Amino acid sequence: MVKNPQILVVEDDSSFLTFLETILEEEGFKVKGFRDAESALLALPNLKPSLVVTDLKLPGMDGISFLEKAKKICPETEFIVITAFGSIPSAVEALKKGAADYLTKPLSSPEELLEKVKNILKSKKNSEEEVFEIPPFEILFAGLEDLYEKILEVAPTRATVLLLGETGTGKSALAKAIHLLSGRKGSFVEINCASLPENLVEAELFGYEKGAFTGALKTKPGKLELAKGGTLFLDEISEMSLSIQAKFLRVLQDKTFERLGGLETIKTDARFIVATNKDLKNLVEEGKFREDLYYRINVISFTLPPLRERKKHLLKIAEFLIEKKAKKLGKEPKPLSESAIKSLLQYNFPGNIRELENLIERSILLSKGPFLEIEIEKEKEIFFETEEIKSLEELEKEAIVKALKETHGNKREAAKKLGIALRTLYYKLKIYKIEV
Repeated sequence: MVKNPQILVVEDDSSFLTFLETILEEEGFKVKGFRDAESALLALPNLKPSLVVTDLKLPGMDGISFLEKAKKICPETEFIVITAFGSIPSAVEALKKGAADYLTKPLSSPEELLEKVKNILKSKKNSEEEVFEIPPFEILFAGLEDLYEKILEVAPTRATVLLLGETGTGKSALAKAIHLLSGRKGSFVEINCASLPENLVEAELFGYEKGAFTGALKTKPGKLELAKGGTLFLDEISEMSLSIQAKFLRVLQDKTFERLGGLETIKTDARFIVATNKDLKNLVEEGKFREDLYYRINVISFTLPPLRERKKHLLKIAEFLIEKKAKKLGKEPKPLSESAIKSLLQYNFPGNIRELENLIERSILLSKGPFLEIEIEKEKEIFFETEEIKSLEELEKEAIVKALKETHGNKREAAKKLGIALRTLYYKLKIYKIEV
């Protein structure tokens, strides 16, 4: 039997739902109950249950439709469907759609349910699932139900996906969600094209042979090889140099590449997801991005809206982040104060969810009373109240220069102050032409 199996129960009758949950929990199963199929479908990718027990007659999405969509998300999850005694044909249809078994209600006894559950779980093999640090889908897709429906259709295909949106909107989390929903058995591999110098991007992407360049003491496979059977996510692809763009275009066309310094042609079956916060069409017109590559990656595109356009769900997202950050910091989560709620709803969050996350972490560390207080007036002044609005690049350059002055030119300490990797600082020094 699967170790510590997770079971989902979907039943709109609250008393019968409680009855089913109690039976299963008393046997030691982890059980999560839902009153409708839509909520269960959102929770499914994160919980990845071994078994779902669902009524076929549900409000909104019915049990058959739920079964079909759920099987696309988690094909290995087994289903037991429950139907009224006079609706056996519905149960037969569910079996044809992939359900493992069915029950009629009222149940003859609790043992009838337990016997079927145990028989199904006994036949399932233990499997190690890849664990992602990804928000629950109820948070990731809060207010974005149409986007979720489209992704459900695209995820199982091999189509290249382009993710668009401002910095900090959650493109990396969305890429992981697509991989999770794809059912691909390989790993999710990520590379940030902006955080590495050009030569390192090439080496990281394609790998290299021993002796390919100074310091190449042994052969190293690249991200393309590590993503075999899985997904390769290229973040900030707009920062990729034209020469590497040409090489990556060949990978998209032929699914082949060579390691640096190598002669052997290697095939890849990785699925590609790319992301950018810039307007690629403008970059194409400026000659900074290849037109042929643009059309290759823009097969399917999704745009994540900025946080200021998700104000209706901002508090729900904030509450999730408070729980997450408090646990990480070893502190008890506190409810937001009324003034904190007001501040959050009035602020435009130019840094989006990433900025909200950092703001909450700082507030948890500094908060003293029973409520979580959030001060964001200073952030407002920086972005909105200066006489002359500066670009993010100008602000970033000023922050780097200031950090270097405060650390007397010590790059490692400056990187710590800025909260970035040392190699990222070196890259920024190069592109901003900052001399130390």
